[in-house]
Amino acid sequence: MLTEAIDILSAWRNGESAFTLTTSGSTGEPTPITHSREALTWSAMSTLHAWYNPTKPPIQLCALPLNKAGGFMQLIRAAVWQSSIWITPPTSNPLSNLDAAHLLQFNPETKQFETRPLSQDLWNQYKPTTVSLTPMQLSLILNEPSSASMLSDFEVVLIGGQALSAEIEQRLITDYPNTRFIHTFGSTETASHFAGREITPDNSDYLIAPGTQIKTNQLGELQIANPTTKQAWLTLHDRVIITAPNRFQWIERSNLYINTGGVKIAIETLESQIATLTHWPLFSFYIAGKSHPVYGEQITLFTTHNQPLPQIQAALSSLNKLEQPKEIVFIPAVPTLSNGKIYRNPNP
Repeated sequence: MLTEAIDILSAWRNGESAFTLTTSGSTGEPTPITHSREALTWSAMSTLHAWYNPTKPPIQLCALPLNKAGGFMQLIRAAVWQSSIWITPPTSNPLSNLDAAHLLQFNPETKQFETRPLSQDLWNQYKPTTVSLTPMQLSLILNEPSSASMLSDFEVVLIGGQALSAEIEQRLITDYPNTRFIHTFGSTETASHFAGREITPDNSDYLIAPGTQIKTNQLGELQIANPTTKQAWLTLHDRVIITAPNRFQWIERSNLYINTGGVKIAIETLESQIATLTHWPLFSFYIAGKSHPVYGEQITLFTTHNQPLPQIQAALSSLNKLEQPKEIVFIPAVPTLSNGKIYRNPNP
């Protein structure tokens, strides 16, 4: 990972004009997306002005894969902001073991990054003030007391990827009053996030970062235009409600559903309902559509919770009949993609 980080930063310093990223593949085949140097620079500066003090860029901790937009853009931000960044392997709980971390320390005189291995003195001197995490990483960090306590050390935590449970959001609000948690919104097609929702009581609005325009199409899907789209309108597979020129509320993914008996069931909405009814944390189960000769697809629940089947069925009995899983499968672990998103495999 360290070599990969150095290669990316070297390419940037050498004036590389374009960089290619690959979509996650969570809702289709992975697709290469190329962004210009100018678009990536704009994205990095937009993030700085949206969530940080522009006069004092933060020191980042990067614990995401560098071949995906999340980790890659952390490196680009460090290069554009000319600020130091810590690199650590993208494990499920990156705060539990930082022994392999390295500091890429920016030298303002040479305009280069110098590599230094972790030491306690170095960590204390260049303590990271911000970190980007997937929802799964955050969930596992909160389940481990020593890792959970480290979250208080960050001024800003950016959370990308999938939805957060109401229980996790409430814990963040209650236990970390001095840390800002931003649930970000974006895609590989937009290089990085272009909006974010600060997790505070009763806040459901995503605030658009400066320089992005938004509107919706006839299906209620979000459309955006900014320098990463070359100012062309890009349609995202997300249904939203625009509440102000620079704010929207997310409803559901428009392409993440199960078509069962001709009725489309939104997967993430159903998973949130199941989490509430069963008191299971998100990422400990998932919903997928299994092929069915009559229904086309049947709703199938895959869970890591080894509870009696009648008990699970009773907990889900209040769901609409069409939304109730037709099959419940017990699995040892939830499969994930390299970026931490759930791989909803119907046949694990």
